[in-house]
Amino acid sequence: MESSRRTQPFLIAGLLYSALAIALTFPLILHLTSVIPSDLGDPLLSTSILWWNAHVLPLTERWWNGFAFAPAHGMLAFSDHRLGVSLFATPLQWFGASPVTAYNVVFLATFPLSALGAHALGYTLTRRHDAAAICGVAFGFNPFRVAHLSHLELLAAFAMPIALAALHLFLRSRDRKWMIVFAVALLIQGLSATYYLLFFLVLLGLWVLWFVRDRQTMTYIAAACAAVGAALLPIAIAYQRIHAFHGFQRTFSEVLFYSGDVASFITASPRLVLWGFTYPLSFGPEHELFPGLTIVVLTAIGLVLAIRRRTSDAAASRLSVALLLGSVLAAAASLSFDIWRQWSVRAGALRFQVTDSYKPASIALLLFIIAVAVRPSARSVWRRRSVLAFYSLAAAFLFLCSLGPAPTFFGEQILYSPPYRWLMALPVFATGVRVPARFVMVGILALATAAALAFDRLRVGASTRRAITVIALAGIIADTWTHQLELLPPPAMWPMPAKYEFGTVIELPLMVGAGDFAAMYRSTLHGHPVANGQSGFFPVHYEALQLAFNDGNPRGLDALAQPRPLLVAIDRTADVGGKWNHIVEQAERIIPLGGDKRWALYGLPPPTPVTCSGHEIPVVSATHATMPLDMTRLQDGDATTVWSTSEPQQFDDTIQLDVGRMSQLCTLRVALGSDWRFYPRDIDVTTSADGTTWTRQFKGSPAGLMVRGAIEDPLNIWLTMPLHDASARFVRMRLDAPHLTAPWVMAELRIIGH
Repeated sequence: MESSRRTQPFLIAGLLYSALAIALTFPLILHLTSVIPSDLGDPLLSTSILWWNAHVLPLTERWWNGFAFAPAHGMLAFSDHRLGVSLFATPLQWFGASPVTAYNVVFLATFPLSALGAHALGYTLTRRHDAAAICGVAFGFNPFRVAHLSHLELLAAFAMPIALAALHLFLRSRDRKWMIVFAVALLIQGLSATYYLLFFLVLLGLWVLWFVRDRQTMTYIAAACAAVGAALLPIAIAYQRIHAFHGFQRTFSEVLFYSGDVASFITASPRLVLWGFTYPLSFGPEHELFPGLTIVVLTAIGLVLAIRRRTSDAAASRLSVALLLGSVLAAAASLSFDIWRQWSVRAGALRFQVTDSYKPASIALLLFIIAVAVRPSARSVWRRRSVLAFYSLAAAFLFLCSLGPAPTFFGEQILYSPPYRWLMALPVFATGVRVPARFVMVGILALATAAALAFDRLRVGASTRRAITVIALAGIIADTWTHQLELLPPPAMWPMPAKYEFGTVIELPLMVGAGDFAAMYRSTLHGHPVANGQSGFFPVHYEALQLAFNDGNPRGLDALAQPRPLLVAIDRTADVGGKWNHIVEQAERIIPLGGDKRWALYGLPPPTPVTCSGHEIPVVSATHATMPLDMTRLQDGDATTVWSTSEPQQFDDTIQLDVGRMSQLCTLRVALGSDWRFYPRDIDVTTSADGTTWTRQFKGSPAGLMVRGAIEDPLNIWLTMPLHDASARFVRMRLDAPHLTAPWVMAELRIIGH
């Protein structure tokens, strides 16, 4: 009976949060089987991944290779794998739900689950359900979530507050079951969204520094984290292996682009009814970081009340006053740069110089923080390990992290070497994370918790408290209330060709609108891998394929028609002027398969495979345009040392190779290194026994060989051209087409034979 009384308020809260989610997204609940919410981009990617997770055993090689970008290696590691949310989506699909239905149910569920998790955290800290409701609504329904309605993995944030609640309960009771709850919650969060796992670990580190005072607690937390790390290690190793194979890493410019701006904190999604007018302040994607006005005001009121109650801490020490004065002077120096730009003054042997605004601004902020930290009231907060102070300070720190390695205000840098720059000393942040702005969700968790704690500090009568609760909840809901959610029909299926067995499917055009997302979704309908793809990373071969198409060359399709025939589906509505249809019809071996008013279907049988068994035959000498060619760079095994013409590719430009004796020549292999965009547009390869009579072995565009080489070795793309076991001493390569800008480039060259 006692247990029932304890759980009943949570059940009621769960029902109310579910009702709020239904109202916020209405009328989605009426069309779960037939629409996609928000847009036809990332939701289709998530729908497809959830379908794949339900039908292929996770962590197997087949699962990692995935259903898109075929036949690329490791497609599932190009983005978040979404195994955490698949814990809900997979059983639904096993019991007959369609991929669309499963996606919509999980999409809706992320709202009440996140709110209920935060409610549990708020109740753990305050033992009041009204304060917990403020925490729950503020975290489960906030403007940042609305800005990311397309990103299911970013909506799945429900495990973070549960992990924090378990830690607080462990501190209170020392019951080890809460450590198990913490570990399970951390594992689920890691399986749901890698970004949130990494960013939550920063909050966890702050939590440990603030609250943990004994070695035993530290040992338990470390052991739980180690267990979660061990469970996630196979996934982390696979990601590292696949990313290394493809050469994936985030550049510093990407990190800067996807960092927030101080103005982003007052910028909201245009979907919001109340605050959508602020959207024009956005500097680009990931810049709608507005957390909601109500929880900011609640937290501020709570902090003010907490400070006012400690009159004994009102007087600042002399050191604090001196530091505050220094902070003011540094801030003035920062502002002076905007007026006079660079300036300097001398005072005896000392020289004061201002060359930018952000360095003195950083000094001003640092001095201000130290000035506050040395005050008696701050020291008292630290000694007492104030929960309100921790979550307020943690929110500020996490919001600062969301600004990335070079924080800006309306595009102008304002701080030097902020906390995110320190995090980039860790390899995972330096090369694997490109969106610091997503720190905001973890910051909002801390802020929502602080708002609940601030509300708990109100000392008012019961009726007044109820009125404030209603006003606060109404304010939070108003902050995040949206215009009617866009509900779109999922892409329709093209007509399946009769009596044509095929392997991979490619839908054309590539990289146009949401076409690639739609192609991935249609994989859930026809069950075949698709060459199309959209994700956090793009494999090199996909860009190479697009380059070949941009050249009007269909031979890149040859790389996809292996080992089973390729099915080509052309969307006539997106094929302006019939360009793509014309390209495909020029392909050798192409087979028209009909279609309908919208779709034109073609089949492409596999090309003759290039087989070769033998060893490398050294090139004794080589000439380029009758001039001796130094083969050192081309046979040193280093893809970064390249030979290149000084001019763009010219018609009839020739390289002749001499292996020194008659040999059976099997293949000619030319590596392009990282310069694959300079591949020869048309090449004629011939062999000769005497240097006079030549026999053609390969003629035409090597685009298909380039795409295939990019699939097999993305970091050093090899063109493998057949020589058909020719009995010859000489090999000649001649360009049969010019190019306006691309030079003729080779990184390595090998002749294989026996």
